[in-house]
Amino acid sequence: MGNLVVFYGKNKEIRRIVARYQELYRANSFEIETVNSYGFFDKLSNDINSVQLKRSNINLANYENIILVSSLWHDKIPAPILRFLEQQTGKIRNIIYVLYNKNRDDKQEEFDKMDKILNLRRDKSYFVTLDRKDIHVRVYQ
Repeated sequence: MGNLVVFYGKNKEIRRIVARYQELYRANSFEIETVNSYGFFDKLSNDINSVQLKRSNINLANYENIILVSSLWHDKIPAPILRFLEQQTGKIRNIIYVLYNKNRDDKQEEFDKMDKILNLRRDKSYFVTLDRKDIHVRVYQ
């Protein structure tokens, strides 16, 4: 059993963070993909009921640790991440959250929201910000 970095987002910031955590945890990665793309107003409404995820054959129970990497949409967990977590309830043993927020405003309640969906207490949680040279991590428990 190994580690898996699960992420949603195609922007270069998320890709940098994913690469760093893949290296740190010697992990594979899995990208959450949606059937439709999401524009500004979709992100603003963040309606989980409108999200359709592409099917995948990933079995999260096969991994010791899941490292979930996501940016925040208007200070909230993106609807595709919430939908994914709903579908994975009971399949994850241990989860580590890594949240990226451009405005550097920590939204600690978002960690609790994800824990509640999974009915699981996270192992660790981090907020990250980026600059040109490095990824800056703030630990939250």
